[in-house]
Amino acid sequence: MKFDELRTMLASTPVVALVTTRRSGDPVATPIWTMVIDGVPYLRSAFGPGSWWYRHIRAGRPVAFALGDGAIAERDRAAALALPRVPVAVAGVSGEDEVQDRIDAEILRKYAGAPQSSIDAMLSADARGCTLRIEPATT
Repeated sequence: MKFDELRTMLASTPVVALVTTRRSGDPVATPIWTMVIDGVPYLRSAFGPGSWWYRHIRAGRPVAFALGDGAIAERDRAAALALPRVPVAVAGVSGEDEVQDRIDAEILRKYAGAPQSSIDAMLSADARGCTLRIEPATT
């Protein structure tokens, strides 16, 4: 039930709060965009593989999403950490995977009012190479 709630939120909320952990184990919230294609949520690193949250995830550290408007993380990362969280698993998606074009189209639709530089960053080859599929956490 929680993952279904999360998927609905990721599809309808422009900015969500991704929660990863630092090497020390301390959680950190990052405001991020997500796209849902055929019921499957995805996220991309607009700044490519150098993004710290992306490195946290690829290092195998825990990852979750805060339930609620992630725009709070843009103003107050600590407040975003106080929101309830849904742990998730992630899987890399090849930059050549056929879903990439559909993700691009969803970015253009969902974020039509965003600055063009942000959209361009999300559509770049680096970002496409850093696409992750969001899946229910395994217990």
